[in-house]
Amino acid sequence: MSLPVEFDFALVKMGNGATPEVFTTVCGLQDATVNRTVNTQDNFVRSCIAPGSVPERRVKATGRQSDITGTGLTNKDEVTRVEAALGIVKNYRIEVYEDNGTSTGLLLGTWAGPFMMTSANNSIPRESNAAFELTLVSDGAMTWTAAP
Repeated sequence: MSLPVEFDFALVKMGNGATPEVFTTVCGLQDATVNRTVNTQDNFVRSCIAPGSVPERRVKATGRQSDITGTGLTNKDEVTRVEAALGIVKNYRIEVYEDNGTSTGLLLGTWAGPFMMTSANNSIPRESNAAFELTLVSDGAMTWTAAP
């Protein structure tokens, strides 16, 4: 029996824009959601043989988009860097790993591309853990590269 190789954790890394670009983990983020969407336009086409019948939907792809949500713990040391990135297009990498008993895990692959950070939300409850969430929206193509 074959079992799937599951993603156990992800690291969201922000590029610094240098050449060569250096990517640094947004420390505190513990979970990531990667959403890829194809935008569509519906066209309803009538049959040439039976033009009085109800037309059938035909779907045309009009665009692609990718959205990343990272969630985790607040981190005072990341506030300045995150505030500077809010509303700016930068290169990001979302690396996914398998827990393999080491301190770093086994890299399974990387999604990468240009994204704009559109939200950086902090939840700071008095009687519980503070939480952080950021949203990245694609500004061009996102690529997937499987680890060798």
